[in-house]
Amino acid sequence: MDSTGSRMVAVALVVCAFAVGMSGLLNYFKYRSTTNRLVAERLVVTGKAVENSIQSALELGLQFSEMVTLPSTLERERATDDLIEGIDVFDLDGKLLYSTDRLRLSRPVPEAWLSAARRSGDGYWMVESDRDAAAGIPLRNNFDLPIGYLALRYSQDRLQSGLHQVARQLALVTVIVFGVAAGLSALALIAVIRGLGNDVVAVEQALRAGEASAAYSRALRGPFGEALRRFVETAREADARITDLRARVHRGRDT
Repeated sequence: MDSTGSRMVAVALVVCAFAVGMSGLLNYFKYRSTTNRLVAERLVVTGKAVENSIQSALELGLQFSEMVTLPSTLERERATDDLIEGIDVFDLDGKLLYSTDRLRLSRPVPEAWLSAARRSGDGYWMVESDRDAAAGIPLRNNFDLPIGYLALRYSQDRLQSGLHQVARQLALVTVIVFGVAAGLSALALIAVIRGLGNDVVAVEQALRAGEASAAYSRALRGPFGEALRRFVETAREADARITDLRARVHRGRDT
């Protein structure tokens, strides 16, 4: 019984570890996906404000590549959110037209941005990269025709740092929950196994002592009482049938 109890406790601990660990992982990945979605939506709000400024300028007859006030607009919108590292505007062919970082005007637009922007259609797009992480939206003129794309660069390291901090906190909470759950489940299981062991001993003693003993009466009131009663009745019926068969055999031999 002791070895069986140890194996049952070990199995319970493994199941508890699996359940708590999977719960921690699911919570982390759910938090990560929610964070990415909120970051994208947060950046898109700023992007929509820039798009409205561009459409207002186009109504005045300005060309998309000749908006002298657009760089100051980009700088103003970038300052509204500390998550944004910079804002870039490029045309449908991937040529960079405006940027809050003047040094980037001489560099080509990352191919990942252009591919993601073209695949997104009318929705927003997002590229997760250590060097060129960005979220963006398509730009359209007053006739709802595409004229380019807007990219809002953000710090992937900063976002990952927040995720790592949350991961550490979740890991700590998971370990604490596992310790508490494992301890409680082990104690409860040990108590149940000990009670079952006592009942088994009581049933064994009752069977050895016979039906007239006090141990037999106590065993009938325990968890194994109904099983013991059925066992005794079955054994009694089987013994009666065996006795009857033997009597018939003996009568047949005598005749």
